[in-house]
Amino acid sequence: ERDPMLAAASMVAKDVRGVVNFEDAAERLGDLAPFMFSLVENTMARFELLNSGYNAASTISSIDVLLSNHASELAIAMRTLSTNASSARSSGPEFDEQHVHCALEILRTAGLFKRNLQTFEYSVKNQLRMLSDEIMMVDIVLLDSSGIIPDELAPTQIGAMLAKVACDPYPKYIDDGTGVKCPTTVVELRRLADPAGKGNKKESENIVSPPLFPKALDSTSRLARSCLSFVFEVCSAIPERQLHGISALPVWKQDGALDDDETSYGILPQSFITHVGEHMLALVQALEPFASDPDALGLANEVMSGVLEVAVQPWKEFMAAAGCSFKAGYEKSQLEILMRGKDLSKYFLYENDEDALEDDMGGHDKDEEDEGEEASAAFCNQWLDVVGLAVAGRLLERTMRIPRLGHKGSEHLATDLNYIRNVFTALGVSGHPHPLLGYIAHLVTLEDVALRSTIKRRRQGVDVEVPSEALEVIKRVELRIAYVKNISV
Repeated sequence: ERDPMLAAASMVAKDVRGVVNFEDAAERLGDLAPFMFSLVENTMARFELLNSGYNAASTISSIDVLLSNHASELAIAMRTLSTNASSARSSGPEFDEQHVHCALEILRTAGLFKRNLQTFEYSVKNQLRMLSDEIMMVDIVLLDSSGIIPDELAPTQIGAMLAKVACDPYPKYIDDGTGVKCPTTVVELRRLADPAGKGNKKESENIVSPPLFPKALDSTSRLARSCLSFVFEVCSAIPERQLHGISALPVWKQDGALDDDETSYGILPQSFITHVGEHMLALVQALEPFASDPDALGLANEVMSGVLEVAVQPWKEFMAAAGCSFKAGYEKSQLEILMRGKDLSKYFLYENDEDALEDDMGGHDKDEEDEGEEASAAFCNQWLDVVGLAVAGRLLERTMRIPRLGHKGSEHLATDLNYIRNVFTALGVSGHPHPLLGYIAHLVTLEDVALRSTIKRRRQGVDVEVPSEALEVIKRVELRIAYVKNISV
């Protein structure tokens, strides 16, 4: 059963390898992902016909390996596609909504694989329960008839009798956990079908059964992460490209007063940040067609847990650029707190209350929507949230790597930061804009005396009752801004 199907599964990555066209890749992966389930369903049918439940553990283990390898091949294919697509995007055209749709179709394929695995596992457990009942019934019939085969037997009972003679003619009897002596095969089948022993527990006890196919489930999780990363790469490619080299822009070093036009009309945001803002607004339109399909949306949501992890890297680099780190063992939770920016503004030191009030205003009013529209909006907002967090983290990291900030450069930076804050506000996604964007825009425009005073108050512990990891990050940011502005503290 196993060897020929392993060879079939290995064809998956080869079939997708070299395909750069998103539409072709999405279609091929959609066709290849579910085909293994029909094969393993036939395997279980043959197992029932030929073994009638005996040697179930080895059969389940083989199927687990088959499904795991198939999911792993799909994940390899995803990574290959991601590499090829990244090369194409680096020199390819600008943002294409169809790319996002095809990437989401691939995510739907991962959700379909996970749902198929869950459905298959449920059916196999029912099959194992049925087989255990058949073996137990045959055992009772033979014991009651003193070894004489009754005249009337169902075909399944005849099959169970033949399998018993072939596989377990002299069964051992053990306690099934309820005080009843059963053949070891029956106990094994019941254990596989009900690993947590839910059948012997009260309904009020909330017990999660371990998976019947643990290797396949683990590989499915890796496949889901690969697909989430792929969608994220497609959605964040333009912001990454636009923000890549901004730390070295000569505009930051400009000093002196603003010219007449800038004084009269104000400083305009630079082209790199307007490209990012336009992309974030266009992303809404790119996500909506897929999210409006309830079936596709339901499958994609199967694998959306842990999507925040794809946006973590820019924030790790921001931490490194700011020169700080979290305590060992708490990095993940503390980094998520920083990314979310929750209660972060209480550590900010503003010269007036209006700026503080602006950063404290979080969340947006939610209009009444029906269930379908609400699910669609939640999916779109989830991706806008993730991409927005990555953009904010990358922009903060690039800001920390600016080597020198002159007076004019500071005004330009504040304008760019405030522009992207306005874009995030317009998107209406809860938790955006990130409060650090506004605080850094405030810091870079402070007079030297005011920034020096802020850092002095910080060192004296003014307005801070309880130290925290987030506070240390803010201190490092303030010191970094003072350093690049050549302010001695």
